[in-house]
Amino acid sequence: MPDIELRNIRKEYDEGKVIALNDIDLKINDGDFAFLLGPSGCGKTTMLRTISGLIQPTKGNVYIDGIDVTEQPPQERGIAFVFQDFNIFPLSVFENATYSLKVQGYTQEYIIQEGERVLEIVGLADRADEIPVGWGNGDLQRLGLARAICSGAKILIMDEPLGSLDPKISAEFRWELRNIIKDQGLTAIQVTHNQEEAMAIGDYIIIMRDGNILQQDTSEVLYRYPKSLFVGNFLGGINILEGYIRKVLKEDYYDVKIRLGGPTLKIHSPNTKFYLDENVIIALRSEDIYLFTLDYDYKNSRADWTGIVLSEALVSEKFLTGKEKRYIVELDNGDTLSVSKPEVFQYEFQIDQDIKIGLFNEDLRLFKYPENLSTEMDLQ
Repeated sequence: MPDIELRNIRKEYDEGKVIALNDIDLKINDGDFAFLLGPSGCGKTTMLRTISGLIQPTKGNVYIDGIDVTEQPPQERGIAFVFQDFNIFPLSVFENATYSLKVQGYTQEYIIQEGERVLEIVGLADRADEIPVGWGNGDLQRLGLARAICSGAKILIMDEPLGSLDPKISAEFRWELRNIIKDQGLTAIQVTHNQEEAMAIGDYIIIMRDGNILQQDTSEVLYRYPKSLFVGNFLGGINILEGYIRKVLKEDYYDVKIRLGGPTLKIHSPNTKFYLDENVIIALRSEDIYLFTLDYDYKNSRADWTGIVLSEALVSEKFLTGKEKRYIVELDNGDTLSVSKPEVFQYEFQIDQDIKIGLFNEDLRLFKYPENLSTEMDLQ
């Protein structure tokens, strides 16, 4: 089974004025299901097209299974494609699925055997003789996937394959897609704008911006331990607070004072060193902020609130987003935080209500103050 490696890949346009891929190094191991995420124009599709041979890099090399394929045409790289647009032929389901086998000159016996096997895999065996006219997008995508598998390719490249599906169908089909890819032992790379989809079924995610890979890891690591403010904000959104290093403690801990008289927080940062009085950014997820009434009884609560840092706040906005309640709360220093709670959250806070918020130090992430904070937080 093949792995994929990009070494120092650079793609320029307009005589070097536009850099679509900026000296990319990437390794996707055999059997991995990788997702590319990033804002529009970040280089995701350019990377797919470079791997597949549809475009040539300005410099650098593409390796598949250890072989340099940079100069090879797409048809010689053992890659199959699934796109958002189905491009189904006006033929029967069976003929659509096995089209590539016929073009490659396989025997009729093999074509029948492989076609029946693959249609069974994607759940279309009982519709093999149908002409796929008037089909729903979910079944059309199954057929597109069948055609890709039938080609015999061991690498599957997918550009928004679920993008045209109804959200409910997409949420169901994504698991079928992952199971088929894993059962067939394929190496798969998928571009999507659907973060939930990528986090649910990908082995790992590659976050891109401006032609660069910012971070590559599992969804859990990316979500809980982003290496930059942009990654944290892009994947799920973050709250930020400005502060400074009040004290450098032992074992990579820091006392951080929030600006304008905000609370002092003790934050662990094992991978980045900070210095006394250095300006910093504290990032935290909306679900990691706890809300309490002013008379909440912490001692007799069933929950263990040991170590929680409390601060007074005011509810400035509230709204319901399906299964989630959202509150915007304002701290005494004027900072605002977005807080998310499940719909079944037992407390109902009102606008202009005085409350207390609680934070656990282990949920906080500490970052260097960027040269341009608004640019770093911009999701474009």
